[in-house]
Amino acid sequence: MGRGKMSFKDGGIRENNPSYAAYSEHASLKGDDCEPGLLLSIGTGRPDTTNDGFAAVWPGPLGKVRALQKWSEKLAVFKNVLIKYTEGEDRHKMMRTIAKGEHRWYKRLNVDKGLENLPLDHWEKGTWTNPQTKETKEVAGGKTLAKMEAATSEYLGRDTTASPGNLAEYQPPKVVLRQVAERLVRHRRLREASKADDLRRWQTHMGQWLTGELKPEDARREPAKPEPRKGSRGFLSGSISGSRPLTPSGKRLSVSK
Repeated sequence: MGRGKMSFKDGGIRENNPSYAAYSEHASLKGDDCEPGLLLSIGTGRPDTTNDGFAAVWPGPLGKVRALQKWSEKLAVFKNVLIKYTEGEDRHKMMRTIAKGEHRWYKRLNVDKGLENLPLDHWEKGTWTNPQTKETKEVAGGKTLAKMEAATSEYLGRDTTASPGNLAEYQPPKVVLRQVAERLVRHRRLREASKADDLRRWQTHMGQWLTGELKPEDARREPAKPEPRKGSRGFLSGSISGSRPLTPSGKRLSVSK
């Protein structure tokens, strides 16, 4: 690209499903004994794998000839065969083993029907309805978007389990989505409760510092002091300024000067 001869490649050529790469990075930072708060893997839809892989292109010993291998790789890029879609599911199986299932910190959502024959680079013009404004008009990629949204909506609304790729689901997608939302909310509340310990970490978690500096509305705010609970020493000492402390029975103590 340009004079510097810079080239770019799709990350999927190396990691079509980067869930294990994310887990590996977490382990290198926190150690193997520290589990992630949540690792959510979102697939691009299960494909039709009946004719997947290089075996169908060059079967037998011909597949080992280097010249044919290089040629088939170039051909595969145009035919979307180089990035084997099945690798995503293999990574999913690996992560399920590492996490001991999907009932704890690892979750995966992947549309199982409706996107089987949709190439990853497909973007066809057509009519599309904006979900916010409800306006329907013809836009670039509209037909593709409409198909993706319909398949995704049907998938997330399913309240029964299935076994796509002979891999039984832990829970229906509808339940998994609710579990993910609940876990994220609990995680955020725990972080907010301890934000005074590391305010910048909290601000980064909330998406601040993205421009390198805080805006006036993002200035430092001291956390509010918790109010004393009924039965605590602070409550019994009296909450009215200038008043004498209260005894557990509610009577005021006489204080000698």
